[in-house]
Amino acid sequence: MQVERILREYGQWLRPMSEAPRDGQRILAHAAHARHLVVCFWETRPAMLVGPSWVEEKDSPAGYLDRYFDGWIHPREFRVLDPTALNRLLVAYIDDARAADNREALKVLEHSDA
Repeated sequence: MQVERILREYGQWLRPMSEAPRDGQRILAHAAHARHLVVCFWETRPAMLVGPSWVEEKDSPAGYLDRYFDGWIHPREFRVLDPTALNRLLVAYIDDARAADNREALKVLEHSDA
């Protein structure tokens, strides 16, 4: 994947969930199937859940297990990319979508210039 290669060049990549801190620090966890980041922390004794899990807020009625996420980024290591990097990522995204024959992504890109 071109997008992953470019993100790594800028020091941005998802770490495995097995390496995520379980000491109450907040992380940006990536939910692959939903394609978004979730700000959460590891709660060892959640009040409303059966056992330890990733939660968005203290005493949250819902939590997440590691397998919900495909990786995480520490918020302190997350950087906003400059315009050149964003342009490179857009080109890489298009290349990746074409290589994977991702018609849905390509369709969105085609309609974005309207």
